[in-house]
Amino acid sequence: MIRAFLFLVGITLPLMLVGCVSMVLPRVSPETAGPPAVPALQSDDLTREGWEAGRADLLARFEAEVYGAWPGHEPARVTERREIEVDAFGGRGRIEEWDVAMGSLQTRLVVVLPLAASEPVPVVVMQTFCGTRTAFGGRTDLSAPTNPSARECGSGGGWQNQLMSMIFGRYIASPPFEQILDRGYALAFQHPGEIVPDNPAGAAPALDALMPGRESGAIIAWAWGYARAIDALESDPRFDPERMAVWGHSRNAKSALVAAAFDPRIDLVLAHQGGTGGTTLTRSHAGESVAQITETYPYWFNETYAGYAGNEAAIPVDQHQLIALMAPRPLLISGGWRDAWSDPQGSFRAAQAASPVYQLYGSDGLRQSRLGGFEPGADIAAFMRRGLHGVQSSDWDAFLEFLDAHFHHSQ
Repeated sequence: MIRAFLFLVGITLPLMLVGCVSMVLPRVSPETAGPPAVPALQSDDLTREGWEAGRADLLARFEAEVYGAWPGHEPARVTERREIEVDAFGGRGRIEEWDVAMGSLQTRLVVVLPLAASEPVPVVVMQTFCGTRTAFGGRTDLSAPTNPSARECGSGGGWQNQLMSMIFGRYIASPPFEQILDRGYALAFQHPGEIVPDNPAGAAPALDALMPGRESGAIIAWAWGYARAIDALESDPRFDPERMAVWGHSRNAKSALVAAAFDPRIDLVLAHQGGTGGTTLTRSHAGESVAQITETYPYWFNETYAGYAGNEAAIPVDQHQLIALMAPRPLLISGGWRDAWSDPQGSFRAAQAASPVYQLYGSDGLRQSRLGGFEPGADIAAFMRRGLHGVQSSDWDAFLEFLDAHFHHSQ
């Protein structure tokens, strides 16, 4: 019992620090609260042509004020594919491990394909902070991270993963493989720690190597990793290049949203509990503050963003503009009624404020008038479930319903 408790503290405390998880028990109100997002994206002279003409400048402002520099556009290359298991998950899927060169970085993708597929399949690219081997229950035929500073938690499987699941939800480390494969979706796993380790000691040298002479943060570096995974998947005819989604929870939801803003090839985003620096308005003044997130994780953002701590009203860009850069591609923003720390109301207000840009493309954007009432067919949808910060069965039910509605695919 004592050993289990010590392990629990050792594994979960790093995840529960402000900036990732704070289990705030007061229930989030379903009613929208707070002033309109600034600057407003709705005006009489807003046109699609004008919006598109300003995209590059807006992306540059996010680099300068929040995330740091995008690492570049050199395509990734798959240098080797290895067959891991041809009849996995009860005969539903095939597991492969790919070596992927991203410029000077050597990384890996672990790909799971539905065996029943007879045509190119839609794929969901996933980043998890626990690493790829943890996602597969610690199986030893998958390779260790290419960067020795990359974190793996519970990679041995068994009771360690069970303890994490008790706190953060059944699917915090591994998705419901069988359910996803039965719906006809492929999965591609990328360990973001191979790009930039999620710790201060490993992050600084990795960022310096990735962006010599330029300032960049881990969030945008991980977002760049999503884009390079798309390079690799597009090179394989088994995947449908018109149905490529990215999924992320918490810090990885932030990078998934940033990736879609910078890379138009990403067709859909599942941003689960993205919070500050992700889907939530910086000027929301609820949940996690700029001071809290940048003090705990200074390497996630650039130094300029930390300068807005306590002065959020001065920031010249906000997250509704980042969401608008996705238009008209589908975005699901999901959260928990007891996860006030990630500020679901701030995310909802950001989605509302981004909708006028979606309307330029003939989309309604967000159709919900309040946080409750999930509408999976809308191009921006908000899903809320009971509970705290983590990944539950009901989350994946919503993710798959949203994917089916927009990719028109269910097997």
